[in-house]
Amino acid sequence: MDFAKDLYGFFTDTTFSVPLAQVVVFVILVTLCMLLSRYRVGLLITLGFVFFWSFVLNFRFFVDLLDTYPWGLQLYALAGLLLFAVIMMGLFMERSD
Repeated sequence: MDFAKDLYGFFTDTTFSVPLAQVVVFVILVTLCMLLSRYRVGLLITLGFVFFWSFVLNFRFFVDLLDTYPWGLQLYALAGLLLFAVIMMGLFMERSD
């Protein structure tokens, strides 16, 4: 229960910072994917940016929060990489339109 309270406090009391240049690149890439009907690639780009912004740019916040939980960072990274792998496999699957 203590972990859930810490996690809730982390997401309600923490301000994530994202560089504006990266947001502009993200919006341009996703807009191009949507215009070209490349929805899977757009989803992969979105996942990549969100994972990068939440984990890499704000790594010290996660270390501060999950310092007492040694499995926390590994679990978060593994979940992100697993989701990335599933989407990559989906990119190469045949469409049955």
